[in-house]
Amino acid sequence: MWGFADYAAGLCARRVGAVRTAFAMQTTGLVSFSLVVWLLGRWPTFEPGMVPFAIALGILGVISVAALYRGLALGPVAVVAPVVASYVVITVILVVIFLGERLSAAQMVAASVVFVGVVLTSTDARELRVTLGRPVPGVRIGLVATLGFGIWAAVFAIATRQFSWIPMIVLLRATSFVFVGSFIAARRIDLRVFRARTALVLGTIVGVLDTLANVFFALGVESGYASLAATGTGMYPIVPAVLGMLALGERIAPNQIVGIVVLVIGLVTLGAVS
Repeated sequence: MWGFADYAAGLCARRVGAVRTAFAMQTTGLVSFSLVVWLLGRWPTFEPGMVPFAIALGILGVISVAALYRGLALGPVAVVAPVVASYVVITVILVVIFLGERLSAAQMVAASVVFVGVVLTSTDARELRVTLGRPVPGVRIGLVATLGFGIWAAVFAIATRQFSWIPMIVLLRATSFVFVGSFIAARRIDLRVFRARTALVLGTIVGVLDTLANVFFALGVESGYASLAATGTGMYPIVPAVLGMLALGERIAPNQIVGIVVLVIGLVTLGAVS
């Protein structure tokens, strides 16, 4: 689901910019999720212990997304994307340390195959060859996004093990909305671009899909190993690659096709041994 959200975010950012896209994502995600929870009669109770997690997740999420957009803007994407995609390794390490999870040898092998598939799918070897030996300004900021996303996923897993995931998602969306909204207000960024129907629809889609991704990740953490649930999120590079090929006529590199195959094999194997 994060793959679809990232693809929609890319389309939205091209029209209205990264900051406005981030604001639309947090706003529509918060409103849509809160509305659904309320209509289903599942409005949660909030505990004081949730607040530090929500603040941490809000800060980490905003910084990570900003670093991701900045890193990709500096480029090249062929180098920055696989660096960012490696956040899964950080999450797994932190989950093993703080939640005490232990993976079997078969699970570790399957998870490693998934990671290899993620890197291959995220990398366009054609562009990578061109950039070899040259300074890559986007990598340093990409590493910030990698670290941020890795810690974010681990903190989210730890939080949803201690508290119900429904109030945690509401709170993390609320804190992210406050952080991005404060930046928008301080910089006096014009939001009237969302009067255009296309921009509003794209912004809404981004928020809904990204929130659904949080829901599915929470359910994965709740149902089993958080480390394996985090590893499974690594499949998101498949979606932008395939949609870019189908919708925009982009040509994906041969190594990305291999990466998709490897990633699928790894995920299927991971499911079989878990």
